[in-house]
Amino acid sequence: MRFAIFKIKSTFLTAVWPKVIRRPCFKEHPLVTEMKEKSGNGTAALNPWLIGENELKAELKKGDPSKPAEFVFGVSELEQGDIVSTTDQGKLFSIGLKNGDFSPNGKASAAKGFKSTLDFRRHLSEASQARESDILAYAEKIYTLFAKKDAEGILRESEVKINDYSKAFGGVDMKAELRRYLTVELFKSKLNKLNPAALRAVTVGPTNKIWHVFNGNDELITAKSSDGSMFELAVYIGLLDGKLKVVR
Repeated sequence: MRFAIFKIKSTFLTAVWPKVIRRPCFKEHPLVTEMKEKSGNGTAALNPWLIGENELKAELKKGDPSKPAEFVFGVSELEQGDIVSTTDQGKLFSIGLKNGDFSPNGKASAAKGFKSTLDFRRHLSEASQARESDILAYAEKIYTLFAKKDAEGILRESEVKINDYSKAFGGVDMKAELRRYLTVELFKSKLNKLNPAALRAVTVGPTNKIWHVFNGNDELITAKSSDGSMFELAVYIGLLDGKLKVVR
């Protein structure tokens, strides 16, 4: 899922899916992976995933093809501090799928293309092709940095992500934000043990050049705090100028 129109630096775009009825399942990388509830809503920030020529796409499947379902999704443009309503169906645009849009086997899809002034294609869709074995080896290296609580090493490997996020969200000091998150929150929690045999990588995006890495069914970096709360950090890896980097 990628998109759309960006006007000023303090503005960010949000995907919304406010209305789901009778157990549809929504699956799309990289922003939303799955929704299995009978009804629900959610949002996801789009700015870091914009590549100039963008597409918002939803692919759905009913949990029970014999039962009716509806789905609405769209894009809203928000200022810092704005609150997203659970009834928001997309202020820039919205697309609705009615029960009649689903096939007899319970499947439906819809998409809309958009242009954006933010353009991170060089680090996303135009990344070089990498070998899965190299991606997995690099993922182990990244995990080791977290296990050693090496904040500077993590920041160094995440330089592309940090710079892009700073640009995507209007010059926010993402390096300082990530350092604070690591040292104040994540490093004080217990990191899940890495299972090398369960380490896996899944290609995402329009050209399948970016790899989302997992530790089994969990994100590569998952930790549990003393109060029982969980921290997850998704890791996306790409090959840029001959070097593997954390790009998102």
